[in-house]
Amino acid sequence: MYKLPATGCEKLFIIIFGFIFLLFPDPGFSQTLEENFLDPPVSARPKGYWCLVNGNFDLSRMTEELREFKDKGMGGVDIWDVAGWVDPDHVVTAGPPFMGDESLGAIGHAIREATEIGLEVGLTISSSWNAGGSWVEPQDGVMGLFRSRLIIEGPAQFSEALPFPDLPERYDRMSAMILVKGADGLPTYYEDVAVMAIPDVEDSILFGTQALDISDKFRDGILTWDVPEGSWTIVRYVGTGTGQPLMRPSPNSNGLMIDHFSAEATTNHLMFFINKLQEELGDFENTSLKYLYTDSYEANSAVWTRGMEDHFLARNGYSIIPYLPVLDGYTVESSSISDRFLFDFKKTLSDLIIENHYSLSTEICAEYGLGFNAEAGGPGPPIHNCPFESLKSLGSLSVPRGEFWFNHGSPEKQAELQIVKGPASASHLYNQPQVEAEAFTSAWVWQEGPGDLKEVMDKALCEGLTRFVYHTTPHIVPESGTPGWIYNFGTLVNTTRAWWPLSRPFHDYIGRSCYMLQQGNFVGDVLYYYGDQAPNFADPKHVDPSLGHGYDYDICNSDIILNRLDVKNGSLVLPHGQKYEVLVLPDQEAMDPDVLEKIVELVEMGATVIGNKPTRSHSLQNFSRNDERIRELANRLWGKGKEKKKKSYGEGRIYSGENSIRNVLIEKGIGPDLEVHGPEPGVLDFIHRTTGDSEIYFVRNTTEHPLQLDAVFRVKQKHPEFWDPQTGKNVQVNSFRMEEGGVSVGLDLDPLGSMFIVFREAHTGNPVWEVRRNGSLLFPLDSEKRTYIVSDGKFHAEENGNYLLHFFNGDKLEMEIADLPEVLELTGPWEIRFPFGWGAPPKAEFKELISWTDSEDEGIKHFSGVGSYHKSFEMEDAMINPELRIILDLGNLSEMAELFLNGRRLQTLWNSPFEVDITSAVKPGTNYLVVNVANVISNQLTGDASLPAGLKRTHSNVTKGPNAWMYPWKEVPLIESGLLGPVKIKFLKQIGLTSNQK
Repeated sequence: MYKLPATGCEKLFIIIFGFIFLLFPDPGFSQTLEENFLDPPVSARPKGYWCLVNGNFDLSRMTEELREFKDKGMGGVDIWDVAGWVDPDHVVTAGPPFMGDESLGAIGHAIREATEIGLEVGLTISSSWNAGGSWVEPQDGVMGLFRSRLIIEGPAQFSEALPFPDLPERYDRMSAMILVKGADGLPTYYEDVAVMAIPDVEDSILFGTQALDISDKFRDGILTWDVPEGSWTIVRYVGTGTGQPLMRPSPNSNGLMIDHFSAEATTNHLMFFINKLQEELGDFENTSLKYLYTDSYEANSAVWTRGMEDHFLARNGYSIIPYLPVLDGYTVESSSISDRFLFDFKKTLSDLIIENHYSLSTEICAEYGLGFNAEAGGPGPPIHNCPFESLKSLGSLSVPRGEFWFNHGSPEKQAELQIVKGPASASHLYNQPQVEAEAFTSAWVWQEGPGDLKEVMDKALCEGLTRFVYHTTPHIVPESGTPGWIYNFGTLVNTTRAWWPLSRPFHDYIGRSCYMLQQGNFVGDVLYYYGDQAPNFADPKHVDPSLGHGYDYDICNSDIILNRLDVKNGSLVLPHGQKYEVLVLPDQEAMDPDVLEKIVELVEMGATVIGNKPTRSHSLQNFSRNDERIRELANRLWGKGKEKKKKSYGEGRIYSGENSIRNVLIEKGIGPDLEVHGPEPGVLDFIHRTTGDSEIYFVRNTTEHPLQLDAVFRVKQKHPEFWDPQTGKNVQVNSFRMEEGGVSVGLDLDPLGSMFIVFREAHTGNPVWEVRRNGSLLFPLDSEKRTYIVSDGKFHAEENGNYLLHFFNGDKLEMEIADLPEVLELTGPWEIRFPFGWGAPPKAEFKELISWTDSEDEGIKHFSGVGSYHKSFEMEDAMINPELRIILDLGNLSEMAELFLNGRRLQTLWNSPFEVDITSAVKPGTNYLVVNVANVISNQLTGDASLPAGLKRTHSNVTKGPNAWMYPWKEVPLIESGLLGPVKIKFLKQIGLTSNQK
């Protein structure tokens, strides 16, 4: 079935019965919404990690690339100095040091060029990741807590030097620690934290004062102590730099990673960049430099910071020293006491990194007119040792950034990572303008086209993503050739991709989708509290069995509950208008007493809360008093004795955790936000934004087969509209059903298809209420396939038959369609033209459509780039008339296609189905069709691998594929390429509707 003719693009169907007319929006918001959807602003368009590989750059090429990025629809770049990493033949030269004079000059050049053409620029504040560089002093580097141990027997008089702890020499097999030592062989910066004497105890349990703090007996490296009777382990605890280097810096740019827990380290590091950049650029206000950026936190050796003892005491009210053995596996007093200490220790680390790095960096940057963006949402253990509570860390930023992977691993075992729901929740909670993500991170290189990315792209959009940052967009210096030197992780989106010349519609799709999802507030009915512990991370979006399909949710933290959450008209609300209907508590025995007190207040004001009764507090601080406080508050809210399934308290209600969240919502009168009639409800994923005046839904087919279904949107008395992110066009739907749960609209979605449904104008028309074909019910959805669409006030049918339309006011319209032309297949030879210099002949003739990789010509077999298909075909006069709409179906192709008919450019198609409306361009008699098809560059790399060096057309530091560690290029399988067909011309009959039926 063909797509809406108004779009001529993706085959995403709403059953639109009735008159589709041009929109006449109100001035202001609506007009801007439509205009910006058609041509999204820079703030919604995708960006890329612009890799300066090994620190190399070329100023002229920088200018060329930036202009290409602008021309193809990108919104900006993050400048990222990084090593090539995989370079077995040592072809990548070492560029100048990052942030040295040459490097700074290139960064300034790029920012000035981007300013001129209207792109945004961010700067990563290290070579590779995370934050750091050669300018970082040892006292500002990553710190750890190290130990030396000495066993002595008592009673005895002891007066000897205690050994200094051993420090690791290497971070991993590729990186040595940067240990700065003095003439005495010791680190130039360290602090003795404590000296503990630990007796030989059973089961590693220390009671009372069994472990002795003998720090006062330690002076100038010498311990002088009267040893009591028994065997004692003397532990010297030293806080010092771990020497952790940057992860994969360019050759001349290595340095220490900073101590993220230290305000001094953060300030020194940020001001190094700001001072340097101001020297180069002056005031940032009128430049394209919008923010500084740090990647995911991967300082896996860090558990300490300067003055940790004082920080811990100030925040927790007791000394950390007696509990240091807990960090070594001992139990102090009891497992409960030790667990409470560990809770406090981890919470302190989380608070320090959030306050002294993420929040402080945002504040410093804001003083100079810049934002601070970061991947502060993980991934946490077991991937990285991130110590923070992620919603608060994300909420402290100018814009939170997550990450998601695509083809990350081997073909046999794909790793998955999706960090979008957490950043999205933080953005919704803290009222941040965007939700960014490092997008399509992959171990594979040069293997995919834009259509391959659509499923994971749409999944991320449904999780709440509103800004894509391609990982990566390499800067290709001229001497590196094509595809050039890269940081050897994809997905690569840059000017040397074979499909780059045709890529504009792909970037536009992302920009349009992100623009729409940046509007208004997120709609979610459920707010899940994920507890007070640290570290803490949000899971990817999933369907809670207790909630079921059709509802959406956010995750919240203690900070939001304590400082922002309120109740209005029975809903939980935030100051910026975000609201939820129920708060769901974690399945935990422990809770912070201040949080519980606030929850009691919220329920008393009218909130609905679901969860089981907590029994104790988390912290060791004043734990007896706080445990009693928890019990008193819990009894007040849940009641004493056996927990009730449901209990009223004040104006609100508390439900026990055994209740179904879905049932609680329905009892409250909150039905599903989107309910599917037809197939299994899980086949449709969605996200909903509201502006107050407009309701914006984005829906996607999660399956690889077509879907026909009726969906009820929880909207009252508003017209549905279809907005197509493929083309930027929108039409108003005048065919729907008003049901108790909202507005029912019929949807036809292609495999992995997606669309926007927007509700704006008040319903005042006469919609089509029912459609039958040959007596069979088609809308609302029955068992028979739908065979029609409606646009421009006309009914379009793609199959013959008797159609009967029932309108809301009782009118009927019967149409007999019996003369649709048969499908025309374009068979016979095709002429294909290839560009000069890439091994393929200038022209070739295919007797039938086959993959280039099946050609006997080696140049065509391994060709990568854009090949042009040329073909003439005949159209009978009877096929060209106002009652017929004509569709060209290209069948299958790899990877993208740009179409021209009779000299008129039609459209560029980047994902299946590859169909386009040709009604306005086709003519009676002879027609001339040109289809420019682009594939991937992997095939050329495979072919070139067997050629002598002087004949190779491709060059790169990566010598293996599909990822940099797998097979030599000559062994990498070829990827199907070209126009594969079958190519067909299809016809739809269109019949005008009379005005009283519109």
